[in-house]
Amino acid sequence: NGIVGVAASMAKLECDDGGTSWPELFQFIAAAAAAEGQQAEARELAFWLLSEMTETIATHLKAQFVPIAGLFQQALVPTEDQRVQKAAVKALGQLLSYLADEPEVDVFAGLIPPILQVASQQANDEEFVSTVLDVMYDLAYSPSHSVGVHLIPMVHFALECVKAQNMEMGVRDSAALVIATLAEAKPKSFGKEEALIAQVLEVLFALIENSPDSAAGALFESNPAWRQDLEDAEDGDFDPDEMDSPTETSMAQGTLDMLACEIPKKYIFQPAVSRCVQRLASPQPNHRKAGIACLGVIAEGCSEPLREYLHEVMPHVLNAARDSDPQVRECACFCLGQISEHCQPEVLAYSEQILPIVFNLLDDQTVAVQATSCYVLEMFCERLEPDAVRPLLDSLVKKLAGMLEATSKRSVQEMAVAALAATAVAAEEEFTPYVGGVAALMTKCMALTEERLYSLRGRALECMGHMAIAVGRDTFRPYFQVTMECACEGLTRDSTDLHEFAYAVFANLAKVMK
Repeated sequence: NGIVGVAASMAKLECDDGGTSWPELFQFIAAAAAAEGQQAEARELAFWLLSEMTETIATHLKAQFVPIAGLFQQALVPTEDQRVQKAAVKALGQLLSYLADEPEVDVFAGLIPPILQVASQQANDEEFVSTVLDVMYDLAYSPSHSVGVHLIPMVHFALECVKAQNMEMGVRDSAALVIATLAEAKPKSFGKEEALIAQVLEVLFALIENSPDSAAGALFESNPAWRQDLEDAEDGDFDPDEMDSPTETSMAQGTLDMLACEIPKKYIFQPAVSRCVQRLASPQPNHRKAGIACLGVIAEGCSEPLREYLHEVMPHVLNAARDSDPQVRECACFCLGQISEHCQPEVLAYSEQILPIVFNLLDDQTVAVQATSCYVLEMFCERLEPDAVRPLLDSLVKKLAGMLEATSKRSVQEMAVAALAATAVAAEEEFTPYVGGVAALMTKCMALTEERLYSLRGRALECMGHMAIAVGRDTFRPYFQVTMECACEGLTRDSTDLHEFAYAVFANLAKVMK
């Protein structure tokens, strides 16, 4: 390796100085790459040299690209020694990555299929597979048509990696990123391949079906309160590092979200939503979980067609919210929240059906369902008119306030505070009778000084600002001073979150307390 590095460095100096490009070196490489029979080590050495000389080749030796491509072609035949194949793929991969945005990539683009074939045969070598996936990622945005025509085999290779249960999750997640990036870079080409879309969706749905993980976890994976509650629930068996690592569910949901956001809706919506509805009718709870979770995932990217389709999917969503399986109910709340956020104002027509169901879910025995039902209320209520929220207002405020006082789960506390804030916004002046009691609860939360409780403190401060806007200056005046004191004190603490909540409440109070 040392000799190879020296030779590559000398070649770079020679070319950079405008020399003769050291023709003897390339004669040696060509001869070594063409060595026959048992001389695999010589052929492997040739590609080591080419790998070390990627920048030099790409910059100074464009005139020799065709014969260099021929060397790679010879090394990627099925009968070649595996070590030589790997060395050739690594060298060629580096060159493809370097040239991805250049027209000269066309010379080597025809070698993408044999690269993928070699990588498929060496799937047990995860480091090698990762190298190939990195190359596919670099090629995703290549403007070259010669690269784009290999979209299907590139996706197929990545999809096989995503499916591979014996492969390390980091490698599988990299493969999922390749699929998502190809969808982002070539949305129309990807979308027009109906069979390819179907294959990818089936794999993503199957991953969620077969995983024991919560499919609503994407809501809370960055929430410290949710993380702490999970840790407490696991009685010491919870590994916090696992939440920072990809899971089959998070990988599948992230990829599906990208497909829904990037691929034209006329290609992705029907295949995705039909699979959701099909699974929601299944007798198997893991299938229903996947169906309702995936419907929530596509709600943002496919919001426009979903708005027009609500009359068909909402009965399924509401049924899922009453499902006997807690994971299905949790995912139904996640889905309702996503639809409430992204399908406005059409979803408001279902308020008389949604609110009573979600109200009942606040009493669910599963903490995750309680928290996600609060999320639905936050997303749904903040856009409701007073008339829509009035019939449930008294029960709703009392229920959320009771949850806040009774539970020790920070995730539920934070969600309950957020839901109270949204309810105040929806109720407007009709929230007036509840301001005193809710303000007393928020004042307790605003007095919290433990760093791990800063997010709850900030949510309480946010709630006070929303109540001020809802009920007006005169009603809120008794609580103005304590709110301002808490906000100003929060600015003295080393917490970006508290600072942001403080600035937000200043803005809200400035609108009201003129």
